[in-house]
Amino acid sequence: MRRPIALTLTLLAAASATSAQTVANVAAQRQCSTSGVVGISRQLVDTQLCMFPGAFVNAAPRAGINLSSSRLFTLAQASTRDALWAAARTTPLTINSMFRTLADQYVLYHSGACGLAATPGTSNHQTGTAVDLANWSAAMRAMTSAGCRHPYPGRDDVHFDCPGGDRRADSVRAFQRLWNVNNPGDRIAEDGDYGPMTASRTARSPAGGFARNGCADAPPVTPAWAATLVTVSCPREATSGDRPVAYVEYRNTGTSTWDTTNTRLGTTGPRDHRGVFFDMTNWLNATRPSSVDRATATGAVGRFSFVLAIPEVAADMTVSETYGLLQESVTWFGPADTAVRCAVLVHPRARDAGVADAGMADVGSSDVGMADVESSDVGNGDVGNGDVGNDDVAMADVGDDDAGLSDAGPVEEGYVLEGGDGGDADPMGDVLEGGCQCRTGVGAKPSGGAMALLIGALALAARKRRRR
Repeated sequence: MRRPIALTLTLLAAASATSAQTVANVAAQRQCSTSGVVGISRQLVDTQLCMFPGAFVNAAPRAGINLSSSRLFTLAQASTRDALWAAARTTPLTINSMFRTLADQYVLYHSGACGLAATPGTSNHQTGTAVDLANWSAAMRAMTSAGCRHPYPGRDDVHFDCPGGDRRADSVRAFQRLWNVNNPGDRIAEDGDYGPMTASRTARSPAGGFARNGCADAPPVTPAWAATLVTVSCPREATSGDRPVAYVEYRNTGTSTWDTTNTRLGTTGPRDHRGVFFDMTNWLNATRPSSVDRATATGAVGRFSFVLAIPEVAADMTVSETYGLLQESVTWFGPADTAVRCAVLVHPRARDAGVADAGMADVGSSDVGMADVESSDVGNGDVGNGDVGNDDVAMADVGDDDAGLSDAGPVEEGYVLEGGDGGDADPMGDVLEGGCQCRTGVGAKPSGGAMALLIGALALAARKRRRR
């Protein structure tokens, strides 16, 4: 059957009108839909995946993940995908929107038909971490338990932000590359900045897509911040209270030089949590173990050294934490958040068993404090019974009145009883009347061989004086 010429001309005109539509034309229809820019959006997705391989994974198909439209782009960062899958294990999720291209965001923002919509270039939907759920209320507990935030209650209830890095600038770069490939005479900077130049080109872009893909004839642009993992050095075992040094090395594969102020290692899983190995003295703060040890140019290897403050445990247990790279206030970059892990088998501190007993034995034992003095040959025999009792010796060493009596008088008065050379000692350590022995128990002041010699000498000197 031959098609009427009039109908054929009508269809051709409609097709021509569709292909001639710009992104701005679609936005002007005031509809809360991105269906009119599917062509250019698919090119933008292909270009972004080409420029930044490995940045995104697919979150669907997956059990518990349901899509409200077949046109949805199911791209997400790996950490966001993991959170969605975790939530879907307990509550099925019905997704209205996930990843959006710059063209998608332009239409939703400028149409004014979707309520709260972020300015193009600033939406988390462009970074692969945001998701809108039709059943947001039923899924609230599952989503927040999986690490996703519900940042706009009452204003944008369907919206959740899940764990992941900031890749919004990548979405802008993808458009800038696609435009430049197709408009070599009207090139714009591929800097990821959604300024007036990029905004005007987005509005004028064909809604159905350009003639050429953004990566068809041009090599991928090297991002400013990129890295590959080289080495991870963390202790396998430690004891509570230890403070071992760990380090991570990365190769700088981006175009920007890493600096010792803002190129840092940060805690991940989730990002920016208080570190389980946080060391107050050496970490930059509770979420930043270290900055790069020295400035690191493109192609060089940079080391991030930091101290692990091993936490207290009651029994052997493994304590672990993951880390990632970031340029502070700019972007997280490099390998996945789980690529660097320090897992340490922590042992509890050893008990200080026996220390108190040992101290008492060394100090308070009768072997040291009493026996050595009371049974001393110096105290009982050598001094008191004649070894020092010879008159000539006594006269020569101690006998002089000025030297022997005046210097030793106060000692004799306090610790020597008058009445003889010897006497019976009280079993409890007290000195009985008539003796010259000293107390050697707890209350005794001088002790040891030196005191015994002094007392014996003073006694001999006193006896010599009486003989005179």
